[in-house]
Amino acid sequence: MKGFLKRDYYLMSGNLKFYALFMACFGILAVFTDFNTSFFALYVLLFGISSVLGLFSYDDFNHWTAYGSAVPSGRMAMVDARYLFTLLVAVGMTVMQILLGLLGGEGAQLSMAAVYGGVFFLYAAIALPVSYHFGGAKSRTVMIVLVALMAGVVGMGGSILNIASATRGLRLPPMTSLLPLVGLAALALSWRVSLGIVGRKEL
Repeated sequence: MKGFLKRDYYLMSGNLKFYALFMACFGILAVFTDFNTSFFALYVLLFGISSVLGLFSYDDFNHWTAYGSAVPSGRMAMVDARYLFTLLVAVGMTVMQILLGLLGGEGAQLSMAAVYGGVFFLYAAIALPVSYHFGGAKSRTVMIVLVALMAGVVGMGGSILNIASATRGLRLPPMTSLLPLVGLAALALSWRVSLGIVGRKEL
């Protein structure tokens, strides 16, 4: 699994410099202007989602699934690595959102990070099994529709949180604090489902 995890990281590392520079620009705007970071947080969320789902295109193009089949328990290890990579992306995404919120002096950064982290887990819990079942190409249309819907819902929710924070200060709603835990539970169940899908394909 460690080798497949490194592979996922190396495949994404080429884009990291660009995104790091882009995010640094947002950070400068947050410090020296009245720039609202809710858009940045949404961008980080979409980047996290596209990073994970984009790996399935690499799998198809470079025939990594066939390579995994040639290695003992290789395809199962690929699933394990993909889900661990998803968790690492979620951690990095959450840290960036909190840091940018602190730089911008916005009181709702913890609430925002909880919301976006939970939504990211829930989306990944749906998207990963779909991608394993249909393959990267066939599932792409469904994922684009889900991303568009999620972007609208999360963007609206983030705006509400920012307004609430500006008027009443930082208050983390109980249901918001539970969202990441619900998302993690869904992701754990999704991992088992994906292992089952891949296992049936190996028969």
